[in-house]
Amino acid sequence: MLINVRANLINDVCSKTRNPVICLSALQGDPRSQGANLEGLATISIDLSQKSTRSTYDLVKTLLTQTTDPNLKTRYTSCLENYNDALNNLGELSSFLNSKDYDSLNIHASDDPSTCDDDSFSGPPAESPQLKDASDKVQGLIGIILVISNQLKG
Repeated sequence: MLINVRANLINDVCSKTRNPVICLSALQGDPRSQGANLEGLATISIDLSQKSTRSTYDLVKTLLTQTTDPNLKTRYTSCLENYNDALNNLGELSSFLNSKDYDSLNIHASDDPSTCDDDSFSGPPAESPQLKDASDKVQGLIGIILVISNQLKG
């Protein structure tokens, strides 16, 4: 019965995210999720978001060094700044969660690097599919934190 309750908690959280597929894959695929309460799922989501954001930051850095297109250089430089800011914000989330400051948790998680996609790649040249997928994953993972922080706020 307890496993059912936990599965329902994950399903409940993921059903409220913008990308339930990423949410379910991340939380069900992490062994720490078994038996986790909302705060435990938040901790896992913060950890996964940090790792994914760091990985995407590294990808953008690589793309920046590989391109010769001045438009892409400008876009990737802007994206690097966005991902660096996101990493700094994500680094603060655990302390907000631990102190039960769910408003700050939500506010700092809201500052995700999605502006990199929205603003930078509105015109040609197109965003690299690899970067698009990585950005979607980051945003999906951060979306889990937002849903959980709203639920924790009650």
